[in-house]
Amino acid sequence: MSKNLSPNMEMYLKTILQLEDEGKPVRVKPIATALGVTMPSVSQALRSLREKGLILHPAYGTVRLSGRGRRTAKAVNDRYEVLQRFFTRVLRVDEQVASHEACKIEHELGRDTHRRLKAFLDFFTQCCLDTDRVIEHFHEYLEQHLAGDYRRNCETTKDRVAEHPRSR
Repeated sequence: MSKNLSPNMEMYLKTILQLEDEGKPVRVKPIATALGVTMPSVSQALRSLREKGLILHPAYGTVRLSGRGRRTAKAVNDRYEVLQRFFTRVLRVDEQVASHEACKIEHELGRDTHRRLKAFLDFFTQCCLDTDRVIEHFHEYLEQHLAGDYRRNCETTKDRVAEHPRSR
């Protein structure tokens, strides 16, 4: 979570960023619609964000992120994207469930954990080893595990553990 910002305030920043990226003028009503809140709630949140120097919002004008606000919103969005990617590509969580859960966790994910998770995903997409096979193998194991077959061990792992000197 960003310093001194609640998850709700982070969601306002992230929503403003998304609306800006769509190229539309950002106003109170589209923010309220996107977040499913009332316009007075948005106005109150925008006042707080303006006081913190995270947005620029003249009375009755369009809302824009300040430089710091944009960096904060992008950080929140990046945490969301990393979590969502991990949930769907590695854990094979349903897309909607992954999106919902990533949105909840993005506000609590620490900087170090985020960096490590992002590095893990980058490793699996950039490594020249057969990481696709490892992920595929994990998916086979996951399907068996989710089907209730907890007793079945990974044969490949058992063979490699027996060969590895540290396993003795």
